[in-house]
This record gives sequence, structure tokens and C-alpha cells, in this order.
Amino acid sequence: MNVLFKTMTIVVFVFTLVSCDDDFNSVGSEIIGDVNFRDDQYAATPIAYSKSFDRVQTSNLPVYGLGAYKDLAYGLTTYSILSQVQPGPTGFDPEFGDEAILDSVVLSLPYFSTAIEVNSVQIGEKTEIATTYRLDSIYGNRPFKLSIYQSNYFLRDVDPSTNERQVYYSNDVANSFATNALEGTLLFTRNSFIPSGLEMVLTTPDGSDSDSLPERERVSPRLRVKFDDEIVNLFKTQFLDKEGSSELSNSNNFLNYFRGIYIKAEAVSGNGNLVCFNLANANLTLHYSFKSSTSEDREQGELALAFSNNIINGITTEPQPASNIPTELLAENQDSINGEANLYLKGGDGSFAVIDLFNKDITNENGEQENELQFLRRQNWLINDATLKFYINKDNITSGDVEPERIYIFNLETGEVLADYGLDASFGLLNQQDPVNSILNHLGRISRDSDDNGESYTIGLTQHIIDLLKGDTDNIKLGVSVSQNVNITTNSIGDTPVGEDEIIPTSSVFSHEGTILYGNTENVPEAKRLKLDIFYTESKDN
Repeated sequence: MNVLFKTMTIVVFVFTLVSCDDDFNSVGSEIIGDVNFRDDQYAATPIAYSKSFDRVQTSNLPVYGLGAYKDLAYGLTTYSILSQVQPGPTGFDPEFGDEAILDSVVLSLPYFSTAIEVNSVQIGEKTEIATTYRLDSIYGNRPFKLSIYQSNYFLRDVDPSTNERQVYYSNDVANSFATNALEGTLLFTRNSFIPSGLEMVLTTPDGSDSDSLPERERVSPRLRVKFDDEIVNLFKTQFLDKEGSSELSNSNNFLNYFRGIYIKAEAVSGNGNLVCFNLANANLTLHYSFKSSTSEDREQGELALAFSNNIINGITTEPQPASNIPTELLAENQDSINGEANLYLKGGDGSFAVIDLFNKDITNENGEQENELQFLRRQNWLINDATLKFYINKDNITSGDVEPERIYIFNLETGEVLADYGLDASFGLLNQQDPVNSILNHLGRISRDSDDNGESYTIGLTQHIIDLLKGDTDNIKLGVSVSQNVNITTNSIGDTPVGEDEIIPTSSVFSHEGTILYGNTENVPEAKRLKLDIFYTESKDN
């Protein structure tokens, strides 16, 4: 059997050499001696301009911002949070026990943080593990005013005009909701708030042994507010005194009864800091005690209300004084035929760039005017690489660590990623957990100079251009936005000043950063102009 296998292998090999002789002579010559083929480059000049938003969808985001952030190009942006809260499925119709007393009410919103050091510490006769953390997703170091309200504004689930899920927008909190309903009852205020990166130590009574020390728990850094006695009495009336009532019996009744929490931020002296939260881990917890049925000690209980259902980020931007950006971004001031000198990218309720490829006429090899895409499709090139390079307009932005680390390109009609996204070898499980270093071949990180100032961004479009020139995909316009996390490919919607609905990546909505990139008009230095470089191989007979 081995002899037969070897004989068949030799026959197949010889047959392959004979049948592929012609192909080997032509293709092989390009590899060995570069006789029949040559490599070359084509530089396309896309039409590029910007679009801005009056508002963007901010309901049901993966991340929510709170605070005030000042961008020296775009101005001051203030973020607030309005959220419904409700107990888990088993928390409705709660029983608080005999002689229940509400001991405390605590709001807890954990920060994004990373443990960087762990040490053993001695507390009395016990050894505890203390952790040092580095805060992530904190931007700026100036204080802002923090106010927490119980909201009386009802957030409906269904839009009665469409019978679909209600969509809430960035300007709803400031413009559409009645202030007296939003700011129903003031629960807490602090005139100067800056997030702390210190680990917290929480203590709770030891219910099993009244003579022992309280139980201690170490938790990661968070915004944690323990409300005063007046607010505790209010919650006692609203919850403990309502035991067995219809208001606490199910989700619909509860959400109409206790309508939510409004966390308001206000800039102090035109500045502040911005902190981002994953509200999946946030809660408003009622800690109570009740008479034990088995001993003289009181037992401890809690009712934890999760931030859930409808959650909205309110975003308000005040343009930088004397800035001409808002005027330049008006639709009537953007040239969609010839393009613009500057491309404005800003997260939140900001703006994005439109990239229009190959939709102009060029002079072909016969000296005739021809559509650029038709010309390229006739060339029968082997595309080796295609990159879109954006240079940063350093004169009009603040350089350094406030610049967006990543930008993101998408199908402007559908919001979908391009073919190169899924083919990027750097998109693995490890890099999904480290979004700064994910999808690097397609969506390159910012390129910085020796002073750590941003210079450019490069986007790889090889597969997209191959598919486009082969006719396998339509030549749709592309959008380019900032991105806080390129692994998130979901989309939101936004309204432009002229009333158009536009798709915008969700990762841009919860990004606070902005930048200004060069377009490719005559007003742009030639070396900085936006261009699409296509590297190809063609036959010398062409």
C-alpha cells in the first residue's frame, strides 16, 4: 500500500508540473526576476467633509459619563445621568420582617479601575488584603458640582407614535424633560467633587455576636453616597411603610411609583472632570434590620435597587468662546462636492467625517474624462495594499494625551464595519479585553511624534478596495468617527441640524474626545492632504 501511495504521489506531481508549466513561466518570472510584472502606486483623492449632530441617542449605552469635560477646540461638555431603578425579579413585594428599622440608604457607582498592588495589613488580630488601584476612564482633574435627586419624571418604554421601543436622546434631559419633575427631591449635593482612587472599607454590624467587631469588606474605588437621616426617613415612608402595597408588587407598578434617580453634574468655573461608569454594577441599596424569630439579636436585611431598564446620558455642549467650529459645521457651509480643508471629529453629541471614494471624474490614459471608479475597474490590477491616511491639524487642537487614541470607519448607510475589520488578525480574545490594542491593522492607533503629540491615523482598506474594484460591494459613502472602544460595533442614531437621521457608532457616542483632521483642498499643505494610497501589481503588457 505504501508503494502504491508513493507511485500515485509521483504521478500527481509530474502531472501538476506539466499542466501548470505556462502559469509557472509567467507568474514565477514576477517572483524571481520581475520580468513580466511591476509594482506601482496609485494615489486617490477622496472627497471629505464633516457632519454634525444636534442630538444623539444616549439610551441603553454600555458606558455612561458623569461630569464636565473641557476641550479647548470644541468647548465645555457636561454629562448627567437619568436612570430608572428597580429590584431584581425576586425583590418585588418585599417583606421587611417584624419591627423593621431602616438603618441606611446607600448609592454605589463603581469606577472603572485596575488593581496595581496588593499588600497584607494587620487590623487588630486579623490580617486583611489591601489593594491599591489605578482609576481608568477618568478625564480631567478639576472639580464639578454633584447633585443627586429622586426623579419624578416617568420614562416610558414604548413610543406611542411608532409602538416601538422609546429612544431617548442626549438633549432630552436638558430640553425635553420638565426640570421640576427631574429634580423632584434633592437627596445629596457636593459643591466640589473629584473621584478618589482609594480602596473603600465598608463595615456592617455583626448580627451573630453583638459583642464582636463589625464585619469589614474592602471594595474597589467608587462613587458612594450614604444619605443623611432625613433622606433615610423619606425612604422608610416610601418602602418599609409600603410593605404589601401594590406599588412594590411588580415592575410596572414600581417604575411608575419610584420613577428614578437623576445624577446631575455642573461645571465649576467653566471646567471639571469626567468619570465613566458601567451602571450594570451600580445600585441604590436600603439596609434595614428586623426582629429575629430565633434570638434577641436583630437580623440584617437589604433591598438592592439596580440601575436598569431606561438609562439616559444627558449631554450639553457649550462651544468654546470665539470658536468658529460651530459655524463651519453647519450643513450649508460644508462642501460635499469638492470637500473641506478640515474634518471635525468629536464624540458625544459632536460630529464625524464623510468619505466619498472614487465619485469624481479624472483624466484617463486617453486624455478623456472618466469616472474614477470605472477607470480603476478597467485596470485589472492585483491590489496588494490600500491605506487611508489622515493627518492631524496640530494648529487647531490640544495635542498630547487628550487626543483620541483611535478612530473608526464604517458604512455610512448601514453602520456596519468594513470587510477589513473581520479580517484583522489582531482581533482576538486577548485584544478584545484590551481595546486600545485591538484591530490595529485595519484601525491603526494614533501615530505620535517624539513629544508624544499626535501626527496621523492610518486606516487599512485593502479588502474593501479589492471588493470595490471587483464589483463585489457598492461604492457607498464611509463615515469616520472617534471611538472609545473599537471592539464595540453597535450603532446609535443622531439628528443633524437639518433634520436628517444619521447612523453613528455607539463607541463614538460615549467618547468625550475630539480632534481635527486635514482634508485635501488646496488650502491644506500638500504633504498633509488626505489621500488613499493603493499599492498594486500589474502586467508590463498593460
